[in-house]
Amino acid sequence: MKQAISSAGRSAAVKKRWKPDRDLLFYILLLAFPLLQFCVFYIGVNFNSFLLSFQTYNSETASFVWSFGDNFARIWRELSSSTMFGDMLKNSLIVWLFSTLFGTVGAVFFSYYIVKKYPGKNFFKLILFLPSVLPGILLVLMFKTFGNEAIPAYAELLFGTEMDDLFIASDTRFIAIIIYSVWIGFGTQVLIYTGSMGQISPSVMEAAKLDGASPIRELWSVVIPEVIPAINTFLITGIAQIFINQANLWSFLGESASPQEQTLGYYMFWLVNKKEAGFQDYGYASAIGMCCTLIAIPLTFLVRWLLGKMEDK
Repeated sequence: MKQAISSAGRSAAVKKRWKPDRDLLFYILLLAFPLLQFCVFYIGVNFNSFLLSFQTYNSETASFVWSFGDNFARIWRELSSSTMFGDMLKNSLIVWLFSTLFGTVGAVFFSYYIVKKYPGKNFFKLILFLPSVLPGILLVLMFKTFGNEAIPAYAELLFGTEMDDLFIASDTRFIAIIIYSVWIGFGTQVLIYTGSMGQISPSVMEAAKLDGASPIRELWSVVIPEVIPAINTFLITGIAQIFINQANLWSFLGESASPQEQTLGYYMFWLVNKKEAGFQDYGYASAIGMCCTLIAIPLTFLVRWLLGKMEDK
């Protein structure tokens, strides 16, 4: 009898021990879909791009064949015989510089203005967060219409001078696109910075006020040191944008962007999306992306190290 009771107790203990943890099961199910998405759309896609950079398309057999260095040799020939890649890199750096310099500085100032609840903060919230809630193509159409119709009309009304449409004239088109790129980059940064500034202790802000600190002094000496980790994060992750940012050129100009306006990101996108695009350009575009990655990785670690040194001081 005792043996039967003991056996039943052990059986119950085993059942209890092997009972699945509901919290763990929920956690696994919660992570399953994003992990699967990451594996398929990031690891799988990038691994396939890595393989494509060593392959070329054979139109006779309608298949990809291993060629190893052919795509990279084509890149070297382009670098040696023309200034195309140099011009695209210059444009990419210009877009990145303006987006980083004016985007980061502007986002910090706007965030401080919103946190301090100065007049017009709700208007700035609306304008800065608008790109985050509206479809990108709709914003492009709005901005393009504003640049082609509203600005020339206002210029003639206020100054009596005729002005070409911003997105028609070649000397103003790229500048207008840079301005748009800076504007649409505000939303995420302002959201992060306002959150970081909201975590600053009110006693610290009050102490600065009692010491007679002006708003600019408070921003420079109190607020920016508190949000510098968030700023550094955007600066570090922005390094990769040098090589992949197409600056919305495709949305504004489609295939018609001139070589003087193209960025590296736009060129790679153009290679596989132009009307006459075919499998023959896939390997070449992948090889360009591979070269950009090899440059971006050490550059990112270098910037991270430099910013870490500056933050520790």
